[in-house]
Amino acid sequence: MKKFTFKALVYCVFGVVLMGCDKTEEVGVDPFAASQSKNFGTDPTSCEIIEFDEYNPTESSFGAVTTVYSDNTPVRISAQQRMAKGKYFRQNTALLFDTGAPDRKNQHFRTPSPAAIRPMGKVLTVGRGNNQFASLYNKGCRIEMDFSAMGSINLKGIHVLDITEEESDSKLELLDADDNVIKTMQLPVTGAYGATRLRVDTPGVVKLRVVFGKESARSGGGAIDVIEFCRE
Repeated sequence: MKKFTFKALVYCVFGVVLMGCDKTEEVGVDPFAASQSKNFGTDPTSCEIIEFDEYNPTESSFGAVTTVYSDNTPVRISAQQRMAKGKYFRQNTALLFDTGAPDRKNQHFRTPSPAAIRPMGKVLTVGRGNNQFASLYNKGCRIEMDFSAMGSINLKGIHVLDITEEESDSKLELLDADDNVIKTMQLPVTGAYGATRLRVDTPGVVKLRVVFGKESARSGGGAIDVIEFCRE
């Protein structure tokens, strides 16, 4: 914001000597930016962060999440329940679960909590059925996020939730444009309803796949949030 001093007003009125108006600047102090608190617990070199909140709108079909947007670019989402012998059903059962206001069946899955490094809000998980009140699925499942609309990304990190010791075989797979797995990482054990950050730092990623539980078993569940990356 700018204002005229009395001296400047005199010069402007009489137009003597000075051609312009002398101005005095008022210096304002910006409030603490919301984005700074939003980025707590993330890599400061991340260019974009997907959280499933008002900054990243989503689309759904038949109750399942299909798309999340980052800077107006779509990232496709799918989630499937596991069948026997490591195969998966085709039906998409991707679910957004609000850890800030959990339903009565999942009251313990709440953040902030001592087991989570930060409040998580809505997290991406797998449901038992295609509706917003679906129960969380823990009989073996996976989530995929497709970044091909961006080309490829350098994936900096991802936050992982609700991985117990029994689910320690859970993993993150990173795929390139030809669907080749370029990196596999074991998910950290967070404990029941816990949350932690997995550092990834991998370029050339077009798709990420999170597999909950051992793929040969009908068990395993969890959730992800706070996907940190830069476009390449």
